[in-house]
Amino acid sequence: MYTADHSRAGKARRFGPSPVPVLPIAALLAPILFAACAPAGSPEAPAVSVVDDSGRTVALAAPARRVFSVIPSLTESVTALDAGVLVARTRFDRAPELAHLPSLGGTIQPNLEALAGLDPDLVITWADASQRAVGERVDALGIPVYRAEVQTIADVRGHLRRLGTLLARPGRAAALVDSLDLALDGVAAAVQGRERVDVYYSVWHDPPQTTGPGTFIDEVIEHAGGRNVFADAMRAWPRVSIEAILRRDPDALVIARHAPDAPGAPWLEAPGWRELRAVREGRYLMVDGDLFNRPGPRVAEAARHMARFLHGAR
Repeated sequence: MYTADHSRAGKARRFGPSPVPVLPIAALLAPILFAACAPAGSPEAPAVSVVDDSGRTVALAAPARRVFSVIPSLTESVTALDAGVLVARTRFDRAPELAHLPSLGGTIQPNLEALAGLDPDLVITWADASQRAVGERVDALGIPVYRAEVQTIADVRGHLRRLGTLLARPGRAAALVDSLDLALDGVAAAVQGRERVDVYYSVWHDPPQTTGPGTFIDEVIEHAGGRNVFADAMRAWPRVSIEAILRRDPDALVIARHAPDAPGAPWLEAPGWRELRAVREGRYLMVDGDLFNRPGPRVAEAARHMARFLHGAR
């Protein structure tokens, strides 16, 4: 979602063909010795590269130090790796530690002109074909783009590692992955042996939309000792009917709130919803969508929160 960097163009012209002078051997070796001794992360450090989810190689001349992400979950991953590299946020990045950054608008059509003025050296955007326009516009500005799909907890791990490489924070990335896995194992251990609870997860209510098999939310439900009642759906984020939900008769509902100041769920009093056993018995939980709907470093926190609701687990 950002503009052309004329300083880069100027540098490219300076390094065009020119006569090669004869230099003493010491002068020829000096740049090589200097580069070999340069600290990691300095301008002389070796280039870093990864392959993103579009299959493209993202190669940087030096580790990224000015980053913008249009994907809130990956903004959280960058924050966990090195919050100091972020130069902007979207309006959905509501963490207090990011409040001082300029907001460039939404995640689909951010203000690219404003971003270009911030001179980013890496932009993180969607790999999805339906949203490729942002990446193409950033490419046209000569800014490196990292395209991502984030659907599973394995994706979270992979992006932490790859972004850790691009930010020269591989050790931090490895520690975050280990911490995430340890926390998820702890949640699963706390509910081991308990009878699983059939869960309907509400992504949206009109029309009803939920989570299908293999998504990070499906995995969170599993770790928390639940069973996703739409684990047999044909899509990752299916739209379903209230009649289908009634037929599956979930033991509990988990409902994502889409903004901190969003109202509760008055629609649960509507015909169909109010007939659900979980609603009649008050077995539903409103959760923070910024926590539950984001496949990022905090997925274990979401699993722990759900396990407490389903089983009273700590």
